[in-house]
Amino acid sequence: MSQSEHTADGHHIARQQEFAAHIRSPKEHPVPADVDPQRMKIYSDLFFNNVKGFLDGTFPVCAEIIGAARWHEIARDFFASHHCQTPYFLEIPQEFLQYLEQQFQPLETDPEYFYELAHYEWLELALDVSEEEIDQVFDANADLKQSIPVFAPAAQAFVYQYPVHQISTDNPAPEPHQTALIVFRDRQDQVRFIETNMMTIQLLIKLQQQELSGLAAVEQLLQESGISITEVALQGGLAILEEWQRQGLVLGGRIA
Repeated sequence: MSQSEHTADGHHIARQQEFAAHIRSPKEHPVPADVDPQRMKIYSDLFFNNVKGFLDGTFPVCAEIIGAARWHEIARDFFASHHCQTPYFLEIPQEFLQYLEQQFQPLETDPEYFYELAHYEWLELALDVSEEEIDQVFDANADLKQSIPVFAPAAQAFVYQYPVHQISTDNPAPEPHQTALIVFRDRQDQVRFIETNMMTIQLLIKLQQQELSGLAAVEQLLQESGISITEVALQGGLAILEEWQRQGLVLGGRIA
């Protein structure tokens, strides 16, 4: 590469950086020289509104709770300061979660549960677009006591410090209390949640990670929890699996 070509290439890169810097933060970076400001504004608004549209669609409750002006301010700061590691628009909401966790500077007026609420709203999208499918042959009428339960695809469990599934403009200031949720996509591809407790979440995780019959999983959980393995305790654990099947979390069972 000749010296003139190298210089021209460097100038081109510098121009691209000026262009991108202004699009990210128009107030902090001037319009590049020889670029029409009105045309530049169209580009800047187009890029920002594209990204903000994905945030609006994924985090509607967050946006309503925090108010339009503050939501716009947060979206603008995310757009300006966070360097996304993915070119896929559908992954922008996950990048926004990383921004909230690593860069976001909350105001005193921002709710303490803001990140948890955003995570819950993101989880709904993640399960909705998940390509995970059931690759196991199962019997919908199998006895869950003797068979290995098969779960709906992409079922996940999380423990929040606030009842995030109950937060709305009608309930913007809930009292903090530990809330265990199982979120899954049912047979009709609808994302649903089940409010539960730590012990049933442990049962779910155990069955997802090990090939155990319903009975074996309940017995192990009782033993590990220091609870006597009585008929009443076993029936209580198996009743949870039956309830999960009615709710669509458990699709059926494989014969162990």
